[in-house]
Amino acid sequence: MTIQVEVQDDLVQQLGVGAIRGLLEEELAYQRFRLLDERVQTAMQDRPDVNWDAEFEQARQLAFNEYQQRRQRAL
Repeated sequence: MTIQVEVQDDLVQQLGVGAIRGLLEEELAYQRFRLLDERVQTAMQDRPDVNWDAEFEQARQLAFNEYQQRRQRAL
């Protein structure tokens, strides 16, 4: 989706269109990440029967093992 936003002329002159676009894109990416984080936190709270520490540790260990295997193959 494309939206149009009013930007003051002095900001455009001082920062430039590219920098303003970059700032807006970064802020929107941050807001999307924040919303996704809220959804994940809510989903986790809705499942108190799951030991999330154990789940995360298992995922961390699997990722580390995969990293080690890929590193060995690269050498």
